[in-house]
Amino acid sequence: MGATGVAKPRSLALTVSLGLGAAGLAALVFALFAALSNPPARGYAEFARGSLKKLQVLDAPPPQSQRPFQTADGARMTLKSFRGRVVVMNLWGTWCAPCVEEMPTLGALAGAYKDRPLSVVAINVDPTRLRQRAVTDLQRLSGGALTFYADPTLAIALESGASRGMPVTVIYARDGREIGRVLGAADWMSAEARALIDAALAE
Repeated sequence: MGATGVAKPRSLALTVSLGLGAAGLAALVFALFAALSNPPARGYAEFARGSLKKLQVLDAPPPQSQRPFQTADGARMTLKSFRGRVVVMNLWGTWCAPCVEEMPTLGALAGAYKDRPLSVVAINVDPTRLRQRAVTDLQRLSGGALTFYADPTLAIALESGASRGMPVTVIYARDGREIGRVLGAADWMSAEARALIDAALAE
């Protein structure tokens, strides 16, 4: 500084430059930390390719349905029972050819991740009078890997915004937040499907 107490131009420029550099570095570190701590939901859209080309990542997905559904013996439960696990909820019917086509890959997915916190929840929407046929078909199609669940009222499909056709598969994070959904059949043992599941488990 000169005698008047005013910073010399060169010193002032250096001070401003250093200040901006430090601020920029701090902002960069904060952004990286935020990205790692809270991966953006839209990031799952990158898996919308190959057998998952119909994957949709909604900007404002509906909350996870807590409507009750039934086990094979008629007991009632909700998706909240699976909280803390990644959930692959599949809505299917015995009359639905694409449902039948993809079911073996859902069974294989459940088997491949049986030691991980993943639940494949296949919920049948057939009328109650067709319950036994649906139980038998699921056992055969999934190789016994999937537990039978049913919602003949279609309440879960309606509340999830997934009633426009079958099959519909909705993937939920451990906290019940929707990650994405697939309308139509998919190969759930494909590389992209397993990469999506691995990413959800890594959260």
